[in-house]
Amino acid sequence: MSARILLTRFATDPVARVCSGVNPVLIPADAIETTANAKYLGGGKLVDLPDLDQLINGTAARIDVTVSGVSAATLALFSGESDSLQGCTVDVGIAYQDDAWQITSVEWVGQLRCDTPSIQDQAGQSGGRTRSISLSLGTDFTDRSRAPSAFFTDSDQRRRSPDDQIFDHVANYNSGTSRAFGPSDAK
Repeated sequence: MSARILLTRFATDPVARVCSGVNPVLIPADAIETTANAKYLGGGKLVDLPDLDQLINGTAARIDVTVSGVSAATLALFSGESDSLQGCTVDVGIAYQDDAWQITSVEWVGQLRCDTPSIQDQAGQSGGRTRSISLSLGTDFTDRSRAPSAFFTDSDQRRRSPDDQIFDHVANYNSGTSRAFGPSDAK
């Protein structure tokens, strides 16, 4: 039976590396992870990771990842780096382990962009602490939107430029009206 570890690599300066699970793991260098034996800090228990969607028909996906039970060191990493996290590239991968818990292969499954993390550090029962980090990750197209509809009416144009008279006669036309290009003979 093999185990899987979720890897998240944040392209901050310096690079932040977090894995699911409690203990840190060493990941070999490859096309994404350029550092040999890169140390991924144990992030704690992964609460939820939705499916990673591909961009299909112009739909941009956004996922929210929550990790609970993070160490104080991991919490400090995200709280201190929150400014450089905004908009940074996040590579998401899976490390596969054999029966002896050795890393056999790493598969990078997605590249996303990070928004500011949400950090919770609360006092728990019996004097303990409960720490969790929530990240909102999306593609480069997630925050883009279509421009609002434009209306070519006299009142809309006057709002933009009070003395512009270019749309004075728009009210005279409807979808069944056509007009030849050029100066109008009518006064």
